[in-house]
Amino acid sequence: MRIRAFCDFYNEAYRPLQLVIRSEPGELDWSKTLYISLPSPLEPLEAEDFGDERGVSVLLEDLVNQADESRRLGILLPQIYARHGEEFELLIVQMDDVEEILQLDRYY
Repeated sequence: MRIRAFCDFYNEAYRPLQLVIRSEPGELDWSKTLYISLPSPLEPLEAEDFGDERGVSVLLEDLVNQADESRRLGILLPQIYARHGEEFELLIVQMDDVEEILQLDRYY
């Protein structure tokens, strides 16, 4: 699994706008919540790096914060699978949603 950030200019600053999680086919267990730790610094991703993989937008209601102090982001894969009925190689999460769930002042 590879975690990167799509960055672009926003409000006169270059910042990460989307967290992009790329997995290999069959790597994710879509019956369980996926917990990830965000790497620091986030590796940038260019628009042309998206390739031909199938991706899905992860909504705010698909995200949870792990109950302890580990600052791990949880993605409710069963909820995404129930909504779409299929598996994806790319999970795309808005950085504003990540910051809200993890209650980060500023991660980037």
